[in-house]
Amino acid sequence: MGVQKITFDGANVSAKQDADLHHFLFSSEIGILRSIKTEVSFTLANNIITFSEGYAVVYGRLLYIENNTTVNVNPDSSRQGLVVLGVNTATNQATIYTKENAGSYPSLTRDNLLNTNGLYELVLCAYSKTTTSVTLNAYSRLLIDTPTTKLTSLRNDIRQEFNYQRKSLTTVSSGVYRFSVNGSIEIDQSLMVVMVNISTAVVIPGAMLFINTGSNTFVTYQVGSSSFSMLVSYENNLVTVSLGNTTHRITALFLYR
Repeated sequence: MGVQKITFDGANVSAKQDADLHHFLFSSEIGILRSIKTEVSFTLANNIITFSEGYAVVYGRLLYIENNTTVNVNPDSSRQGLVVLGVNTATNQATIYTKENAGSYPSLTRDNLLNTNGLYELVLCAYSKTTTSVTLNAYSRLLIDTPTTKLTSLRNDIRQEFNYQRKSLTTVSSGVYRFSVNGSIEIDQSLMVVMVNISTAVVIPGAMLFINTGSNTFVTYQVGSSSFSMLVSYENNLVTVSLGNTTHRITALFLYR
C-alpha cells in the first residue's frame, strides 16, 4: 500500500490505470473520434463492407481501426445487422464482427468496463440483408467531438437561447405606452430595457411585475438631475409602461430573454 508513480521515469503503469485516466480525460464519453483520420467511414461493394481508418475510445481504451479493414456479409436470409467493435477486457481482445437478428437490430452487450472486466460492443455501421442483397442503413453512431467543437456548439446554443426582441409600441396617451407579449411567462423570464428620451436606459427584470399582487411594479429612473417613477403593469398579454412625466418619451423597448 502507498503511492504509485504514474507520470514518472521508469514507472510501470497498467492498461487499466491508463484507461481510467483516459476515460476521465474524454469526459466519460465512448465512441469514434471526430475530425481525425476518416472517422471510420465505410462503403459497401459485393457484400463486403470496407472501413477507412480512424480511432475509437471505449471506457478509456484507445483503438485504431486500420484503413481497408473489411467485413463480409453473407446474404443468406432476411435480417437486420450491425457491424460492431467488440472490446473484451476479460480476454484482452478487440475484434470487429457482425451481429444479426430477424425483424430488428440485435441487442448489444455493453458492460461497464470502468468497474469490471467484460465486453462492450460499439456499433460501426448498420445494414439490412435478404437472400439476394445487402444494403447499408442509416444509424446514429456514437461519436466524440473535440473540446473546441463542443465549446463552439455550446456557445451557439447559448446565443440562441439568449436573444432579444425590439417591441413595437402603441402610444396610449402622453408618456404611456403599451406592447403585447405571448403570455405572462414571456415577460416573467425576460429583462426589459426601456430607452427613455434616447439617452436613458432603464433595466427591469420582468419577474418584478409578479412579486406583488396586481402584476405591476414601480421603477425609479433619472433624466438629467431629476428622478422619476415608472409604472409597469401586465394584464391580458399586454404590458403598459407609464412614465413619470408626460413629456418623456420611450424611444425604444427591448426584451432580452
